Amino acid sequence: MKLFSKTFKRNWLRHIILWSALVAIVLSVTGVFTFANSAPEAYCPFGGLQTFGTYLTRGSMACSMTMVQIMMGIVLAVGVILFSKLFCGYLCPLGWVSEYLYRLREKIKIKGFQIRYGSIGDKLLRSVKYILLFIIFYMTLSSSELFCKNFDPYYAVATGMKGEITAWMAWTALALLFLGGFFIKMFWCKYICPLGALSNLFKFTLLFVGIVLIYVVLHLFGLTLPWVYLLIAVCVVGYFAEVILMKPKYFPLIKVYREEEGCTDCGLCAKKCPYNLPVDKSLVVKDVDCTLCGECIAACPTNVLTFNKRKSLRWLPAILTVVLFALALLLGAKWELPTIDEKWGDESKHGALITLELDGLRSVKCYGSSKAFSAKLQRVPGVYGVATFVRRHKANIKYDPAQTNEEAIRGAIYVPSKFTIARPEKSDSLIKVITLFTEKMYDSLDPNYLGMQLRQQEGKKYFGVETEFSCPLTVRLFMGLQEPIDKDFLKEVVEKPELVIQTADGKENTIKLAYEFVSLSNEVDTITRRELLERQFNSYSMVYKKNNEEFGGRDSTELIIPYPTLSRPIVSRNMPYLSSYLSLTDGILSMDTYLDEVDDQPTIRIRYVPSVISEEALWQVLQKETWQVKMKDGSINEVEARMKFDR
Repeated sequence: MKLFSKTFKRNWLRHIILWSALVAIVLSVTGVFTFANSAPEAYCPFGGLQTFGTYLTRGSMACSMTMVQIMMGIVLAVGVILFSKLFCGYLCPLGWVSEYLYRLREKIKIKGFQIRYGSIGDKLLRSVKYILLFIIFYMTLSSSELFCKNFDPYYAVATGMKGEITAWMAWTALALLFLGGFFIKMFWCKYICPLGALSNLFKFTLLFVGIVLIYVVLHLFGLTLPWVYLLIAVCVVGYFAEVILMKPKYFPLIKVYREEEGCTDCGLCAKKCPYNLPVDKSLVVKDVDCTLCGECIAACPTNVLTFNKRKSLRWLPAILTVVLFALALLLGAKWELPTIDEKWGDESKHGALITLELDGLRSVKCYGSSKAFSAKLQRVPGVYGVATFVRRHKANIKYDPAQTNEEAIRGAIYVPSKFTIARPEKSDSLIKVITLFTEKMYDSLDPNYLGMQLRQQEGKKYFGVETEFSCPLTVRLFMGLQEPIDKDFLKEVVEKPELVIQTADGKENTIKLAYEFVSLSNEVDTITRRELLERQFNSYSMVYKKNNEEFGGRDSTELIIPYPTLSRPIVSRNMPYLSSYLSLTDGILSMDTYLDEVDDQPTIRIRYVPSVISEEALWQVLQKETWQVKMKDGSINEVEARMKFDR
């Protein structure tokens, strides 16, 4: 069988859509083209349905999920109910892989295995995807983290096996996809895919809606059941509906029809069907596996197969796929549900609260950072709730105006920041300090972006910035003693509408900005070069209690390691990982960082007991390619070494 056969040509629109979706995914995840959200899960309807579930049950959204994914999931559900499993037949990359794997096997004439449609083996294997569906939704709804990332083959490949995966799960899923799909036609889609299980459940619309309505009615009458009972019910009923009923009665509304008159019973339609459905034996194809892919229609030599008995509807499923996808993107861009929407404290005050809207919170970018932001607000007197919107980096804060005000809230949540623009030369013994006042710079990342803008100005001796909360915000700029103070120039730099930076892979990343320059103070101060370096340096210190209890009474010494790049945040942020790694090594008592007194170089100092671990052994520990680190929950994980050490 040819990969691009006559059937391919007669079903050209479907294959154009499939290949276009695949190319778009590849371009997005590889960074060839930069889209608004090029994360592998950016357009995942299954992730959207999971996060919609977390929103309904927990009032929060799964990390990295936005309204785009939710609308993709909702539109998928509506599309399955009204039309069919169009995503499976026209857009899914795993379905594409499964379909072309068996085509490849047939082309190279390797015999596969056939599991007869409706056989006991077929019915038993179909339970796997419902078991996975239950596990995924249970784990996701319990934690607001997408559990499917642990093993999703698409996510594993798209992230190069470096995403939020569990290695053995991901490799098992990949083996099932490729080996199973090669030897058994559409193995993944029929037996493993949890989205396939959910889509089949939507096809049995009346059953699904009936179960949900019973759950809601019981709740309205005071019988509040945990959501897990609803999840169990839909999974169990969905499985038995698929293996016993097999053919939804009323939905979806579009089906494949066969005219008996003119049919030659050649069986090509059933043979070409990706799922081996008995199209040649059916007047109406109602089977739950049907995706309206149109392969049977393209294969028919006498043209007796149609959608809803009308030849004019030949391309309707393909067109609907594109329209529904575009609709999901449009609605997802227009609306946004809060990632978290929490209230706390005295509920009697909730009615009298007013809302403070904060924009530009770039560090509020997922469920985890939203929860951290909420935790910080819960320590602020007078604040009783927050809703975050991660796509727009926005938060709505509920507070009692009788107890606090906007300025107090901004001050309580603000984290002073500093950013090094350039290291002053030794000849710059004195540093000039000027003070700017700005607006719309209340996120911890904003000083970094301003510092990057100033770094890009050629011929200027700017060394660093630091911020201090005030209204408007106080921004101190450290500069060369002879560098002129140009108010107009500084205003122009602060109010630049965007920042273009080079990413690690050499590509350009454009960041939209909206800062406002308010004023420039007339006061000018000076500090020494050493004072500036100390103010800009993030020192780190940690004593290892367990090792000190066991080895602290013995003679110790120090290993001094100059580390010039330690002044860079991208390096210094790895110090907790290094510290955790060293704390698990016998004989190491403490670690700290400082600027040495000779040439002001950032330095790492490790105190250890040489009778337990020699200097040579300590260097071997530092130069390992992987680290064992202790996580917050107490577990020990292996990670790639975050820092390199050369002797």
